[in-house]
Amino acid sequence: MQVVKADNPILMNSDVLGNPTPEMFEAMRNAKLGWAAKGGDENVTRLFARIAELTGKESALLIPSGTMANLVALITHAQSGDQVVLEESCHTVWSEEWGLSYVGRLFPRLVKGEYGIMEPVDVAAAMDQSVFNHRPKTSLLCIENTHMASGGTCYTPERTAELARVAHERGAAVHLDGARIFNASIALGVPVKGLVGSADSVTVNLNKALCAPEGALLCGSKEFTQRARISLKRLGGDSMHKAGLVAAAGVIALSDRTIASLAEDHVRAKRFAERISKIPGVQVDMKSV
Repeated sequence: MQVVKADNPILMNSDVLGNPTPEMFEAMRNAKLGWAAKGGDENVTRLFARIAELTGKESALLIPSGTMANLVALITHAQSGDQVVLEESCHTVWSEEWGLSYVGRLFPRLVKGEYGIMEPVDVAAAMDQSVFNHRPKTSLLCIENTHMASGGTCYTPERTAELARVAHERGAAVHLDGARIFNASIALGVPVKGLVGSADSVTVNLNKALCAPEGALLCGSKEFTQRARISLKRLGGDSMHKAGLVAAAGVIALSDRTIASLAEDHVRAKRFAERISKIPGVQVDMKSV
């Protein structure tokens, strides 16, 4: 077989390597810094107001990474020894180094989904199961939207609401790992607020697809974020020095223009999948695109 070296190779790396936009760099250079933890940074305040508008959640925390934000949510919602229900191939299980068990001492109960999407009946069965008269206490259900390992498949607002109803009826909270929730919003044509309304907390990444240099937001009620801040301090992530720099870029990341541009990414991904599927010997599962 002859190997041909392309002059202009197509780079399929993660958007971890994507650069912030020039507008973001300019905003960071001009940011006036304040004491963010005490509410004294204007860009952090603007960022929190914007994410509240988009998610409908009344409060938020700015956290260095989505992985840390998910862990903070887990150890805030659940206590040591509690059971947490998650889809078996979700990011929190396989890409976050089992922090829920190592740090939180939580037991992961894994439920198989179809293309990452769990069925309410399966979640209910996992929460209700009793063996030898012992039924673990389930404190939390985690949902990932979009579901990374399945190619970015989306939970509809109806399915999320059904799963939340199952969890809430059993006294469990619902955390939504919305690292790429804006992709789901664009794909389904549903505002983010409609996708996360039935969840008690949601993580949103500023750097994935939205170009910000770093940062994630953990959103929920004021009571939840007050408790979550204590968890965040215990993990060493509460004192983000110069948080206004991250927030200045984050405000642009959450602008209508940036979010709308995700539709272009979706078109390109679909077009790429369709074209490579025509290559002899190559198969593409279009349901996962």
